[in-house]
Amino acid sequence: MQSSANLNGVLQSISELTIEEQFYLADVLHKRLIDSRRREIVNRVKEAEENYSQGKIYSGNVERLMAMSEDD
Repeated sequence: MQSSANLNGVLQSISELTIEEQFYLADVLHKRLIDSRRREIVNRVKEAEENYSQGKIYSGNVERLMAMSEDD
C-alpha cells in the first residue's frame, strides 16, 4: 500500500509540472527504460554464453530434442 501512495504522490507532483517539463520527464523516463531493458538483455546474453561454454545448451532440431527427452 505504501508504494501505491508513493506513486500517487509522484503522479500528483508530475501533474504540477508544465507540459514542457512533463514531456521532458517522459522522454528521460523512456530513455532510462530503454537503457534498463538493454542491460537486462546484455545480462541474459552473458548468462546464455556462460551456459553454452559450460555445455548446458544443446542445439538441434525437434527430433533430437524428442530423442533427448526420451533418454531421460
